Amino acid sequence: MRRMLTAAACAAPALVIPSAADAAIPRVFTKTAAPIDCTVQANGQRFCGTATAQVPSWDGTPIDVAVGFPAAPAGGPDGPYPVIGIFHGWGGTKVALSGGDAQRALTRGYAVFTMTDRGWGGSCGRAMISDPRCAGKGYIRLMHSAYEVRDAQHLLGQLADDGLIEPQRIGATGGSYGGGMAIALGALRNRTRLPDGSSIPWTSPLGKPMAIAATVPEFTWSDLATALNPNGSSLDYVADAPYLGGGHRVGVQKQAWNASLYGAGALLGYYAPIGTDPSADITGWKTLTDTGGPFDGVPAADAMAVELPANHSAYGIDDSIPPAPALLANGWNDDLFPVDESLRYYNRVRAKHPGAPISMFHLDFGHSPRAASGSAADRAALATAENAWLDFYVKGVGAEPADARGGVDVLTSHCPVSGAGTRYHAPTWAQLAPGELRVTGAAAQTIVAPGTAPSNGFTAGDVCTTTASADNASAATYKTAPATTAYTLAGSPTVIAKLDVKGANDMVAARLYDVDGATQRLIARGVQRPLNPGGGPTEQVFQLHPQAWTVQPGHVLKLELLAQDSPYLRTPTGQQSVAVSDLELRLPLVDAPGTDLGGLVVAAPKPKYLPAGYTPAREYATQAGGTVGGTVPATLALSLGAPATFGAFVPGVDREYAVPTTLTVTSSAGDAALTTSDPGHLVNGAFSLPQPLRVELSRSSWAGPTANERVDVTFRQAIGRTDALRTGTYSTRVTFTLSTTNP
Repeated sequence: MRRMLTAAACAAPALVIPSAADAAIPRVFTKTAAPIDCTVQANGQRFCGTATAQVPSWDGTPIDVAVGFPAAPAGGPDGPYPVIGIFHGWGGTKVALSGGDAQRALTRGYAVFTMTDRGWGGSCGRAMISDPRCAGKGYIRLMHSAYEVRDAQHLLGQLADDGLIEPQRIGATGGSYGGGMAIALGALRNRTRLPDGSSIPWTSPLGKPMAIAATVPEFTWSDLATALNPNGSSLDYVADAPYLGGGHRVGVQKQAWNASLYGAGALLGYYAPIGTDPSADITGWKTLTDTGGPFDGVPAADAMAVELPANHSAYGIDDSIPPAPALLANGWNDDLFPVDESLRYYNRVRAKHPGAPISMFHLDFGHSPRAASGSAADRAALATAENAWLDFYVKGVGAEPADARGGVDVLTSHCPVSGAGTRYHAPTWAQLAPGELRVTGAAAQTIVAPGTAPSNGFTAGDVCTTTASADNASAATYKTAPATTAYTLAGSPTVIAKLDVKGANDMVAARLYDVDGATQRLIARGVQRPLNPGGGPTEQVFQLHPQAWTVQPGHVLKLELLAQDSPYLRTPTGQQSVAVSDLELRLPLVDAPGTDLGGLVVAAPKPKYLPAGYTPAREYATQAGGTVGGTVPATLALSLGAPATFGAFVPGVDREYAVPTTLTVTSSAGDAALTTSDPGHLVNGAFSLPQPLRVELSRSSWAGPTANERVDVTFRQAIGRTDALRTGTYSTRVTFTLSTTNP
């Protein structure tokens, strides 16, 4: 009942019905020096900032914004509204309020906030570099938590101060770079990151507490160092996979993607001059990785490997509190930000905060050209899941999504890509693939350097694109036997092998093909910067990007390990041949163990190969076995401090007397309440004081256990000018009681 009353009291101000004049929303950002006017559209929606509309951010940088509101209600209050922040991709600008993404939110009763990130377009883009408001600070920070992300927080706070949005009913979404904004906002949740790396509570400029209620980031990254320069450190079954974890070193540049992304920024955006800002040295990082290495012992490479995860990635944000509820979506064939970018974040949240709502929904969509935009049917299925997620966690309507704490939905890749994928659901990622298909290759093979380039670079086309299936003679090659029954791969192909690496700058590029006679399709790829170079054959593990794919009868899966995969990966300087032995390829299947595929039998998964320095993810942790524990007896303890005495009462004088003491509370209960008996009146024989004794407690209830907690107690006694006082001592007995309904 107390919780219901509190909620009603908090909600009451929102029930005040405004006058007709107040119901309009004529402008936004009214507390700034640059308010933005709003116009009513034909459908009644209110659009603010459809053209360039700049508002100063927390450091004065002009940010181009737009805000939309649903049509004014026929009755009742016109706001404050729950709001969805929709953020743009790399090279883009604020989204159109009339576009599909904004309308999807507006027509469901949300306000929409969108902005152009600093360094682009009307927020200090290429045309504004010399603008004094931009010079030296308005450049692209590569989604820095203390700059681009803080800009969004500051501007949302301005809308809250206008009374137009609900300060703790904020959702965030976007794809690619915009997804990076959304996932970072969710990781911060109710905190603001400062440039010095510290965090403070997120409040509006006028002090209102702010918080993200839910996020639905699409095809984005969680660790930018891994996404741009992978090194093989990511494993989908470990609790924490930091970029330099497990002895890994600076990785291999994704050549084609780094070139196209950097080129777009140079053409349209504002980069800091090389070497001038170590937290935003985009040109310096590109120049460094363009060399192809070696990077060991290079201070600039070491600094980059720390900076990108720490300040430009949700994975580097302090995770001492759970993130806002997150529904993560990445694309199977997106070679820039693949599904493992979601998995890394999901596994760490699940390990640290198992009760936090976090789910994944993966399909064939993402970055062009390999992933393109996915089929209409698949996108509609994702949109339905995203709408339900935001409606429940932001608006508080509908049912909580199924398996919200760890659940996974996948739609398989398919040919043609315009069709619909087959949908699978599991309570957790670990339960998605109960079966496993294994390929072993004990005999030694050699990855020959420089080797023969693959016949197709697969940086264009889609998952259905084919190439000739002839084996590459310079590759180490491993194949499954054909099956007479279709089966479905769902997860990360895992390679465990001994690698004999001669050069410290070497790599092993991996491709997994679906072979259909004379042609083959690329369905997964990955790369490993090998461990222990020069140390002889060393067993190690790495994974290819996850995939969900149905292998048709008669097809063969083929793994190729190569010394080059250009232009997708930049071939390392001085690449040498690598010897491979005792290889095992593990392929996760949705098919149950024991299923006879006709020529192949599905096995139960082997225990995960856990390298030194890693711990298993939550759902795999049972493989370690063993428990340790203890018991806590039911405890309610209460002790009183020093006796309380008022001293001398002065007759004939109006005065209130106060005396403090303390209580010490210990409780192991799920809740506890501290109460006092009715203190009544102080008594001196047959005489009592006219005015009652009052007792005040600094705390009287607990929602969980506590130990040796001090509670301040104050006794108060009022004496009136005409109160008759009898010589002697006045006193009474007061009893304190600690009780619980949930022992």
